[in-house]
Amino acid sequence: MNKHPLLTLALLGLTLSACSKAPEPAASTALPDFQSEALAQHIRTLASDEFLGRQPGTEGETRTVHYLVEHFRQLGLQPGHAGSYTQAVPYMQVTNIGNPKVQLSGSPSGWQPEIGSDLVISSRTGQTQVTLEPSDIVFAGYGVEAPEYQWHDYAAFDATGKTVIVLVNDPGFASQDPALFKGPEMTYYGRWTYKFEECARQQAAACLIVHDTEAAGYGFAVAQNMMQRAQFDLADNSSEKTPVIGWLSSTGAEQLFASAGLNFQALKTAAHQPGFQAVPLTGHQLSASIELDVQTGRSDNVLASIPGSSRADEWIVVTAHWDHLGAIATEEGELAIYNGAIDNAGGVAALLEIAAKAQQQGGFERSVLFLVVTLEESGLLGTKHYAANPTVPLANIVANINIDALLPVPATRDVWIIGLGQSELDDVVRRQAARQGRVVAGNPEVEKGFFYRSDQFAFAQVGVPGLFMGPGTDSLSGGTAVGEAALQATQSRYHTPDDTFSEDWDFGAMLQDTQLHYGVLEELANSGQWPNWSKHSEFYQLGLQRRLP
Repeated sequence: MNKHPLLTLALLGLTLSACSKAPEPAASTALPDFQSEALAQHIRTLASDEFLGRQPGTEGETRTVHYLVEHFRQLGLQPGHAGSYTQAVPYMQVTNIGNPKVQLSGSPSGWQPEIGSDLVISSRTGQTQVTLEPSDIVFAGYGVEAPEYQWHDYAAFDATGKTVIVLVNDPGFASQDPALFKGPEMTYYGRWTYKFEECARQQAAACLIVHDTEAAGYGFAVAQNMMQRAQFDLADNSSEKTPVIGWLSSTGAEQLFASAGLNFQALKTAAHQPGFQAVPLTGHQLSASIELDVQTGRSDNVLASIPGSSRADEWIVVTAHWDHLGAIATEEGELAIYNGAIDNAGGVAALLEIAAKAQQQGGFERSVLFLVVTLEESGLLGTKHYAANPTVPLANIVANINIDALLPVPATRDVWIIGLGQSELDDVVRRQAARQGRVVAGNPEVEKGFFYRSDQFAFAQVGVPGLFMGPGTDSLSGGTAVGEAALQATQSRYHTPDDTFSEDWDFGAMLQDTQLHYGVLEELANSGQWPNWSKHSEFYQLGLQRRLP
């Protein structure tokens, strides 16, 4: 069994030669303008209550997919999948029925974790009843096996059948040591998805991640919502799964460790030291029972294309995810709708307007696929399905330009590249940003691992360079003080019912960023460039296997 996902991916690429960098293109005419009302109209519609939060498998999806298909048809774009504007994504939907039952044995004080506040758990095995027999509990630090960093938290113990507790993020973030992993910048080893995947490879019976707001990049409420609402997986996902997965609050972790006579904070500090060895919570066992409703169904990616004029077999793929979190009934019996105006009706609006402008301009030398994907909020499942079932050969995809969560903040002098330094796409952005009078900055929130949390990552996992951008914080109307305040105001709405559209939005940065995405697309689609990954990127070896121009 190969336990190293990134190394495994490197063997999956097509047998292709290393790519050469094309000369920088000559400057062209001014970038086209985009209109705020055109963006607003899409967002106003997609983020309205009538679309019910755009949850896959609901009436909200039906309305969303219809809207997208009809818009592409009206623009005159070609269907992107065998004569159809949709690509079916078979999924499994799993929802807890009531609260799981959890029992901690061995606690001298009799302390028990409270479901909801201390602990949230679920399962994605596809079974309707999941039982965790009394299982020894082990703290495995960050739960990482990373040979390229000489790190192996599972080296000193066998996790088979155990309840494994791990920390979110990775040792580099915790230590802030630039020589450890990527220092404060999160690697994929820090993501919650990796933690569960590695626990499964280690054949653990349960995997619990200790939540920390700073290290995770979001509050415990996000983890609570994730476990308590419907969860999705690809129906044909045959990968191993840990039977019980979940999150511990920081307070819950401290109480649990104290019950076992351990100092959680001290162990947390020890866990980011090289050579850390797992620590058992001696005498403590966890058991659980989860009843689940399991449904299967299909959701849809929506895709449309503009054929290239002279290199039609070479493709640029522009993505945005249409899905959001749907609607749930509150304790008061009302319906809380997660409209997802910023995340990601705004990104879809930008994609649609870029598609309209590209069609009006008569297309480009290379072909362009506009891919609006489903199930991003459930782990990039729509994009992963596309990468496994591409409508054009992966070897022919030059790059992916992903548009996610454009922000309604004032225009800026700078632009973020999330994952700055990952690939030569950075140079394309710099040239196009300069045409706007803007400069490129790295996303300062590198600890949050945003590069691994949006759809370009699924393309990166198969070797295709992906780009993810956002506005900076140096506001034209007041510098960083205004820019940072505006950013914080929008971030407070993340994954809450407050992410709604308002007629008083400031479209300054959103218009800039839409124009910038178009400029990057235009340069790539009208040039011979085949951007490479940077040598220090974890995707570099995959990139070497891409086609020559």
